[in-house]
Amino acid sequence: MSRRLAAFLLGFWLFGAWPLPQAALLPTDLPKSVPMLAEQPLADFQARRARLRAQLKDGIVLVPGRIETSLGVSEKFFQDENFFYLTGVEAPGATLLLTPVPYQGAQEILFLPRRDPQMERWTGPQPGPDQEAEQRFGMEKALPTDTLSQVLREIGAALPDGSKIYLIANPQETQERAVRTLLELVQQTVPALPITDARSAVNLMRMCKTPAEVDLLRKAIRITGAAFRDIPRHLTVGCYEYEIEAVVLAAFYRNGAERPGYPCIIGSGQNATILHYNRNRDQIRDGDLVVVDVGAQYRGYTADITRTFPANGRFSRRQRELYELVLAAQEAAVKAFVPGKSRMSDLTRAAREAMRSSPLRAGNNLTLDNFFIHGLGHFIGLNVHDVGDYGQPLPPGSVITIEPGVYIPAERIGIRIEDDYLVTETGLVKLSGDIPSRPEAIERALRQAHRLPRQRDSVKD
Repeated sequence: MSRRLAAFLLGFWLFGAWPLPQAALLPTDLPKSVPMLAEQPLADFQARRARLRAQLKDGIVLVPGRIETSLGVSEKFFQDENFFYLTGVEAPGATLLLTPVPYQGAQEILFLPRRDPQMERWTGPQPGPDQEAEQRFGMEKALPTDTLSQVLREIGAALPDGSKIYLIANPQETQERAVRTLLELVQQTVPALPITDARSAVNLMRMCKTPAEVDLLRKAIRITGAAFRDIPRHLTVGCYEYEIEAVVLAAFYRNGAERPGYPCIIGSGQNATILHYNRNRDQIRDGDLVVVDVGAQYRGYTADITRTFPANGRFSRRQRELYELVLAAQEAAVKAFVPGKSRMSDLTRAAREAMRSSPLRAGNNLTLDNFFIHGLGHFIGLNVHDVGDYGQPLPPGSVITIEPGVYIPAERIGIRIEDDYLVTETGLVKLSGDIPSRPEAIERALRQAHRLPRQRDSVKD
């Protein structure tokens, strides 16, 4: 491996009960004449590529998709996020090339592996480099992957001095081979062109969702809500965390999710104080709180919702006081949002102040903000921790989580409440509002599921 390639790679590394109605999972109402791809208008993908080409007009843009590594034996194939965002192509082994110098009249070229009937006996039919693919994916040209080096050489020879190769890739374990292979090909074919990491250009685009993307997130949230509605019927003292995980996953798949957007977090008792606990093997005890942090992925887009349940159906007085404080902190953050001005840090400050100003204490007489040990939220989209700029005001079209929590290991108490919000020009829109979060609603759901008697001294529902 050359020093240039090694340095570039190093730089990358551092830096429900019942299924939902099918109508709930249909695309946004659009005229039937609008071509769709992966439940988004085909024109949306074309517009993203045109915008990216306009931004990076002094060079060739290369975006590799993921390579199939196991023929579906050890893992299910899922496409690279940036490649999918720009193309809507879910097939393995593809590469997108954008060029300022037209090649055979095209400035965007999709490279696809040649069709292999024998291989397709294992993987199923795959799109080939033909006119059908051009029409299906809205591409100007589709060519065989084995012609990429020749196309690069010809385009490179026609570029003016000072041109670059812009690479948009995520060299994680699932993508490393594709990135390495492409980098080596570039070095051999157009060695004079410097390679630049251009992921930031796509990151800024991905931060603001189109209406179709918001609709897909709504569907992912709706599926996640179906899982939360199933949980009360199965959550009992003595059951195991993995049983609740099974309930969640069953609801996801029954309602059309592709997979969970991240490992399910089902933490009971002491485990509820561990932020990303996902071992999910312990038995749930009487008096435990159970933190359930899960999100369905639908057509690539991931929800992220957290609720906290009392295992025995009722919050203790202390648990309820802390729960209501966490809920108040979330509400304070939402109330503090000012369109066009608020950054995530402003919302965090409001949530922490709500905890700090509470008379409740824990530990050595400490205010509760000392037990809020993580950030308030993050962007969601094609990744549960989606790309975005936290240094600027939250832009309209972005979708964020607001998830305050308190974690007190000495009391075996962990509480987190997380919802998903769409940022608009007039305020925050709660996308997960149909999933109950009030303590009385949580208790009611558990009581109705198990027909528990009402607690006489509990707060009125």
